[in-house]
Amino acid sequence: MPTDALALAPAILAVVLVVSAVGKLRSPAASAAAFTALRVPRRLSSPSVVRALPWVEIVVGVGLVVAGGWLGVVVSLAVLALFTAYLALVVRARGFDTDVDCACFGSLGPGRVTMLTVWRNVWLLALAVISVVVATRGDALVARIADGTVPWAWLVAAAAAGLTVLLVVGTGSGESTTPADEAGSELGVEEGDYLRTRTPALPVTLGDGSTTQLRRLSAERPQLLLYVSEGCASCQDVIAGAPGWRDDLSALDVRLVVRSAPDGTALASSVEPQSLHDTEGLLYESFDLRGTPSAVLLGADGLLAGGPVVGATDVVAFIDDIRVELGLMTS
Repeated sequence: MPTDALALAPAILAVVLVVSAVGKLRSPAASAAAFTALRVPRRLSSPSVVRALPWVEIVVGVGLVVAGGWLGVVVSLAVLALFTAYLALVVRARGFDTDVDCACFGSLGPGRVTMLTVWRNVWLLALAVISVVVATRGDALVARIADGTVPWAWLVAAAAAGLTVLLVVGTGSGESTTPADEAGSELGVEEGDYLRTRTPALPVTLGDGSTTQLRRLSAERPQLLLYVSEGCASCQDVIAGAPGWRDDLSALDVRLVVRSAPDGTALASSVEPQSLHDTEGLLYESFDLRGTPSAVLLGADGLLAGGPVVGATDVVAFIDDIRVELGLMTS
C-alpha cells in the first residue's frame, strides 16, 4: 500500500471528532450524565470541562487536517492522548456493576458501553497512532492534497463511507423530555407529548428478601424509584436526600434501587417503603437507564408516569418538579 494511503487515518479521525462534537453539542445533558456514569474523576468532570470537550474535539479534529510541522505533531499527540483516555474509560466501565452510556457521540448513534465499544475505541486509538506517524512527515494533509501527494479521491471515498454509516446507524432527535413534561396523570400533571408506556411486570427483590412484581407494587401506590450505586460518588447526594423526599412526597413511595442483593449492600432497608434489589439488572435494562443515579416514576394506574432521568442534577430537578405538581413548592 502506498505510504500516503496512511493519510486516511487523520482524515477519518477528523471526521469522527467533529461528528462526536456535534452530537455532544446537540445533547449537553447526555454528555454531562455520561461523565457521571463513567465516574470520571471529579477534577476532570467539572461543568466547564464538560462544556469545553466538544469544542476541543472540533479544534483538534480540524487541526489534524490543516496543521503541519511541529504543530501538526502536537495536535496528533493530543488526539492520541484523548483516544487513550476514551479507551481507558470504556474498558473500566465494562467492570461496573451496572451498564452505562458513554454518550460518546452525544445524540448521534448508540451510546451503551459494550465490548463493541471497546473494540471501536481500540481501532480509533490505532488510527491515532498512525496519525502521529503521518504528522512527523511534515506537511499538513490539506497541503498534500493540494500538491497531489495524497489522491483526493481516496478522501472522498472515505467521507462517502463515513456518511453511509451515519445514515444507516441513524441519528437521535437531540431532544429529551424534561421532568416538567414527564409527570403522570395520577399526580394531576399535564402529559404533553410524553408517551406513557405500561409498567413492566418485572420480578424484584425487596429489602427483607421477599420478592414481588414491579407492576403489582406500583398498583398499590405511585413509586418513585431512585437507581443508585454505593460506589458512585454522584449518587451520594441522592442517597442522602431520599429520607427527606420520602417525608415530603407522602403521596407516593420513594425507594432506593440497587443492583446488589439485600445481604450485599448497606443500602438495603426492610422498613417500608423498602429498598428494591435489581439483582439481574432487568429493571435497569427495561427502562434503558444509562447510568446512576437515575430516577423513574411509576403511576398507580399501571403506566410509566415520568422519567427516566439520569444524573444527580436531573434527578433533583425531576423530584422538585414532582413537588411542584403536588403543591409542595412553587415553580
